[in-house]
Amino acid sequence: MGCKVVIIGGGSYNWTPTLAGDLFARESLRGSELVLVDINHIAAEEMKKYCEMMIQALGTDWKVSVEDLDTALQDATVVCISISSGGLKAMDLDYHIPEKYGVYHTVGDTVGPGGISRTLRNVPVFLDIARKMEKICPDAWLVHVTNPLSQLTRAVCMETSIKCVGLCHNYAGTIAMLADYFGVDTSEVNALSVGVNHFTWLKNITVKGIPVDNELSLERYVEYFNNKHGILKTNTTDDIIQQELVGHNMEYYFNFYLYERFGYFPVGSSNHVAENLPYYCNDLELMKKYHIRRKGVLPRRQLLVDKKVNEIHDILAGKKPLPEIKPSNEALSVIVESLYTGKPSSCIAAMPNQGQVSNLPKDVIVETWVHVNGSGIFPVMSGEIPEYLTGYMQTVIDEQEATVKAAITGDRNLVVRAMHISPELLNKEAAGQLTDELLNAHREYLPQFFK
Repeated sequence: MGCKVVIIGGGSYNWTPTLAGDLFARESLRGSELVLVDINHIAAEEMKKYCEMMIQALGTDWKVSVEDLDTALQDATVVCISISSGGLKAMDLDYHIPEKYGVYHTVGDTVGPGGISRTLRNVPVFLDIARKMEKICPDAWLVHVTNPLSQLTRAVCMETSIKCVGLCHNYAGTIAMLADYFGVDTSEVNALSVGVNHFTWLKNITVKGIPVDNELSLERYVEYFNNKHGILKTNTTDDIIQQELVGHNMEYYFNFYLYERFGYFPVGSSNHVAENLPYYCNDLELMKKYHIRRKGVLPRRQLLVDKKVNEIHDILAGKKPLPEIKPSNEALSVIVESLYTGKPSSCIAAMPNQGQVSNLPKDVIVETWVHVNGSGIFPVMSGEIPEYLTGYMQTVIDEQEATVKAAITGDRNLVVRAMHISPELLNKEAAGQLTDELLNAHREYLPQFFK
């Protein structure tokens, strides 16, 4: 008898093969159960078949099923959520409606008007799930990979008794880049990471235990990039997107530039970092100068999804072989193994601040190293947000706090306040009009505002 893992959004052709493959590959979890839940029942059934192919290839004895949410939650050990309310069409509106008001989102899923809008849609779904967990599996951990990571974790922790953490692979991707930059294995690069999701900063960076601050320079990065051939593999789900980009982009040029200004290295590629420092992404010419790429949503993301769906269908039909199942840098399986077996591990996770970031407010969601064992998930005390960066960080937190409270209460005035606080919106007089346009565009996903 093993543990029981539930993936909500289990019909994802992108996330489920990676997350499930990681779980199946862990020997200590043999005999466990994976339950897939999805509003798209056909996709969930297809992913069940794909999972069964992986199980057979690995020679393990997991059980996989597709269930409704209430049935799935019975006796759950860990519940993972990977969803996006409204899908790509809603995300595209989040991306382009703010452009009318001078906001040029590079990602649009975490901060600024796009991040605010996405929070408002996803919070009601997360709270419904968490409240069901309170009744059906109150001791289970909610471990999610859904953006905006900080705000959704905050809503669950603020409104329910469910233990909740958020997982992001940006740290793994940044360490992969730095390891490649220094020509070492990723295990030989270490650092503390402090901040909020998609706006964390590395401190005390070492390679083989030796500080490397003097070796991080923009000039050397440009030389490294120009000498590099092929796409950087981060061993996360971002690799799928990266492989489809036309040409190469200096994803970390902006990071090295900021390092030279502040003395600390930002986590994640320039697209996420820049949205917290909007001077650099509210001007299209500046974005070109600093190699900040606008990712967009439609049709690019839909084409990627369609390609992945076709690939899965070909594998299920026997037209293509099942790819080799390699462990990824996603942390879900690490956490599940430690919680179930007691085997200690460490990873990066977003959790309520209980002092792990000493100069940020209590209970806001911060992203740091955590230790995991059979007793739970415990944050690592990681010290202060570095000087010169605290003002930027607090503004982002203030925006998040107003947004989460708006999403919970359905208070339009709090949405306007969040828009006004947001550094992304330079035209503060437009906060009310932009709020109303986004609320009306997503009316069907916002029951708390349209009762």
